[in-house]
Amino acid sequence: MWKLAGVGMLLLAGQAYGNQEVGCQARQQAVAEQLASARAHGNGEQVAGLERALRNIEAHCTDAGLLEESDEQLVELKAKVDERLSELQSARVAGKPDKIAKKQGKLDEAQAKYQQALIHNGALRALVESKGK
Repeated sequence: MWKLAGVGMLLLAGQAYGNQEVGCQARQQAVAEQLASARAHGNGEQVAGLERALRNIEAHCTDAGLLEESDEQLVELKAKVDERLSELQSARVAGKPDKIAKKQGKLDEAQAKYQQALIHNGALRALVESKGK
C-alpha cells in the first residue's frame, strides 16, 4: 500500500516543487530576512546568532548535502509511519475504540509529516538534478 502511495507522493512532489523554496540559497535568504528583522528591532544577540548561522550556511551548505539529509529523514519518517500503522493494527485487534482513535490520529500525523517530507525531498532532488545538467 505505501509503495503506491509513495509513488503518488513523488508525482505530487514533482508538481509541487516549483512552489516551494528549497536548498542552500533558500536557507540563506530566510536567514538574511530574519537578520534584517533582528537588526530593525535592535536585537543584538539574535543578530550575532543569525550572522553566525549565515556564515555557516555560506561555508558549509550544499544542496547535495541537504538532499542526503532529506533522504535520511524520509527513511526515519517512513519507519515512524510503519510503527504507527502497527500500533493501530494492534489497537484494532484489542477492539478498544478510544485506543483505536488515538492510534489513528498518531498515524495520520506521521503520514502527514512523511508526505510533506516527500514533497520537500522531491523539490531538493529536482534542484540538485537541475544543477547537475
